[in-house]
Amino acid sequence: MKIPSLLGIWLVVVPAALAQSWVQTTAPSNYWWSALAASLDGSRLVAAAYYSGENFEPGVICTSTNGGATWAQTSAPSNIWNAVAASTNGVKLVAGVQGGGLYLSSDSGVSWAPATNAPVAAWAALASSGDGSRLLGVSDGADGAIYTSADSGVTWVSNNVSSGEYWYAAASSADGTNLVLASNSNTNGGPGAIFTSTNAGATWQTSNVPRQEWTGVASSADGRKLVACAPGSVVYTSTNGGTTWVRNFQPFGFFTAAAASADGSKLLLTANSGQLYTSTDSGANWRSNAAPVLGWQVATASRDGNVLLAGIVDGGIYILQSPPTLRLVPSGNQLIVSWPWPSAGFNLQQSPDLAPTNWLPWPSPPVVTNWQNQITLAPTNGVELFRLKYP
Repeated sequence: MKIPSLLGIWLVVVPAALAQSWVQTTAPSNYWWSALAASLDGSRLVAAAYYSGENFEPGVICTSTNGGATWAQTSAPSNIWNAVAASTNGVKLVAGVQGGGLYLSSDSGVSWAPATNAPVAAWAALASSGDGSRLLGVSDGADGAIYTSADSGVTWVSNNVSSGEYWYAAASSADGTNLVLASNSNTNGGPGAIFTSTNAGATWQTSNVPRQEWTGVASSADGRKLVACAPGSVVYTSTNGGTTWVRNFQPFGFFTAAAASADGSKLLLTANSGQLYTSTDSGANWRSNAAPVLGWQVATASRDGNVLLAGIVDGGIYILQSPPTLRLVPSGNQLIVSWPWPSAGFNLQQSPDLAPTNWLPWPSPPVVTNWQNQITLAPTNGVELFRLKYP
């Protein structure tokens, strides 16, 4: 795109290096997938299932180390797995069993061990800080129990919240301080609520959002941008950590899960009525994706938002890989070129023209600010071209 300014004319070129359509991965298609998690760049993926096959046998946990190209069943015991969470490097994993039981892995799922000090709970949802040290787990039992760990799951603390909520979804900021929980219903027979915490779960507050049968919630890395969904085409977003919410009326579907990039700009919604929706502007606008009409149940996103993953009950796991977008923003008398971090494999190149042989790598590494790669451009009256090259 061309942007005229006092600095001259700048041209940013963004090639479509990757196909932008949903593709079924090689993950087994005979599982009832219940939870997904992704590493920072989407190269490491983990999927948990609560049933296997038509005979409703206990499920398994599978992982991928190459962005979903191939999958392998881990050594985790067969169980009715209901929740999973991962650190941003995909090394530390935690998985919960619906009927009770919590397992930990510190080697990307190669080996698993029971969390011996974890409470016995009907684990409904799990969330992890970026480094995997702070964990959040909730029960969908009548006690509405909330548990947190500050040592990667070695010990756990019960956060006594007399909420009577049947918890369904959870999300955490990168530092594990800002947390958000969504319930599907409560012990009074009414719809669920959304709770937030700004002190790693020590205390909780109810969000100023109407009660719904909430089925999904996701958070940006700083905990400020949130998205929550429920059946009946219900989608709400917040830009202040849940203090206030705005309803988005564009998406339509029986929504089941939500996912977000680290900066909160890229969002994904799944619906078991057959729709997948994405947003690239924090929920201001939504796009119905050209995806197969299936019973979408679970979702996750890489922290750079370039990899989105969605799974179905009694079916496969699909992936959407999109190239990172270059953005050009004026800053005083300078310009800032930015693209999502880490955008693994993509490198910034510069050229004075469109001649194929004149493209050269940008000479210095970008500065990472707010989960964005950034370079600052000095004033000029000429024309400079930029592109992201893969690989």
